[in-house]
Amino acid sequence: MDFQKEYWNGIYKNLNSKKPTYDLWLDKYTFILKQSKNIPIIDLGCGFGNDTLYLTERGYSVISCDFSKEALDRLSSFIDNPVTKHFDLKDGLPFQNDSAKIIIADLSLHYFSWQDTQKILKDIKRVLMKDGVLLCRVNSTNDVNHGAGQGIQIEENFYNVDRMLKRFFNEETLRVLFSQWHISYMDECEMNRYDSSKILWEVAAINE
Repeated sequence: MDFQKEYWNGIYKNLNSKKPTYDLWLDKYTFILKQSKNIPIIDLGCGFGNDTLYLTERGYSVISCDFSKEALDRLSSFIDNPVTKHFDLKDGLPFQNDSAKIIIADLSLHYFSWQDTQKILKDIKRVLMKDGVLLCRVNSTNDVNHGAGQGIQIEENFYNVDRMLKRFFNEETLRVLFSQWHISYMDECEMNRYDSSKILWEVAAINE
């Protein structure tokens, strides 16, 4: 088992069964989410279950995905009969072409080399229907409280921070990454989920 997976399995295994506290970043996309009322929303890298809980409480069907089995097992402590898939994004998405209307990747796309990031985004595009939407949040290069510009640089804006791999994005690199998409929303913002504030980019991208 690689260190990244071992680390996250340890985090989730030691958490209690209390429901996670989610922020309301998805509220602004209610009109988009409603387009997937009859099609499960894919939550990539569901982690603590914040977005899965947000969506299920509002009546959406969700497929919760993570490379940590402990994260997926924990979902059942606060969600009835969660639908889960256990896989690593680098190995490809185990979904058919054009099978999803909405994919959410909240803080799960910033752990990879540039080549792997491009590959993962291409696979997300494959799974989404035409005009399907990816809603995602990723580390900002201004996120100094959570490792931006720190540790051992592997690639530009990609670091080994105490053995954790972390990528950080600016507007330019995001526009390059999403050059084959229509970006309907992009903004750098602050999130207060953790002990210290986190600066991130939020993107809504349409599969043209």
